[in-house]
Amino acid sequence: AIGYYHRLKKDHREKYKFDNEWELNRLGYALIADERIGDAVKILKLLVSEFPNRPNPYDSLGEAYYLNGQYKLSIETYKKALEIDENYNVDWIRDMIRKNQEKLSPKRR
Repeated sequence: AIGYYHRLKKDHREKYKFDNEWELNRLGYALIADERIGDAVKILKLLVSEFPNRPNPYDSLGEAYYLNGQYKLSIETYKKALEIDENYNVDWIRDMIRKNQEKLSPKRR
């Protein structure tokens, strides 16, 4: 699918819109809904590579990393979203960073 995306972008730029992050974002979340988290991570990494200066792709990838148990990467990715825009979805992102940190160092019983 990623190879096909790149071919379409190269060969049919006039036919499709590639300046909008929302199509890849929707695809990533559709894969999450289908419990295909690994595939969602791949698509959302593509999204980040296509739109590296926008916070939303990092936010979405951070969530996929969290769902995939990749807590350190999730934290790094959420922090990148805040580097781009310190006010972007800040309460959600701070909460997700905290959840990731809890997964990395669970409380002892």
